[in-house]
This record gives sequence, structure tokens and C-alpha cells, in this order.
Amino acid sequence: MDYDARLAALAAAFAQSLPDKRAAIACSWRAWQAGDAAARGELQALVHRLGGAADNYGYVALGVAARALDITLIPRLEAGPDAAALAVAALLAAFDRPPEAI
Repeated sequence: MDYDARLAALAAAFAQSLPDKRAAIACSWRAWQAGDAAARGELQALVHRLGGAADNYGYVALGVAARALDITLIPRLEAGPDAAALAVAALLAAFDRPPEAI
């Protein structure tokens, strides 16, 4: 398999994983809102990984939104769910945007 074919296969696998990634982020978000303090760390780990990977597959808007939420969730900022709500909404909306050319 040549490089372009491998890259296309990885991009397809990433695209297929997006519904599960979105669901996991939404689930962690709801858990944090409900008072599960550990869910904040899980949410941050999910968006941190997504922010790092999305651009590689052409999902620039998704990567930008994930990194914005990641920054909001930095523990030392001690931002609660209310402060993160807009960033979460923007990230969940970005899942619906198509990839851009890479």
C-alpha cells in the first residue's frame, strides 16, 4: 500500500470514529455538569487528543474548537461548567462541519 492509500485509510478511519468521539465528549460533559468532578479530566483528555489529531485529517474547525475547549479546561484556571459551556457547544457544532482540504 502506498503512502497516499495509507493516508486515505487513516483519514477514513478517523472520519468513522467521529460519532463515537462526539458521543464520548457529550457524555463526559453531561457527567461534569451533573457534578462528577472526574469527568472534567476525562473531558479534557478527550478534547486534547481530538485537538491534536483533527487538523491532520483536514478537520481544521474541529481542531480549533477542541483546542479552545482544552484551554478552558486547564485545571489551574478552575473554570466550572458554566465557563466551558460555550466552548463545548462550539465543539459539538464543529463535528457537523465537513473536513477541509489538507
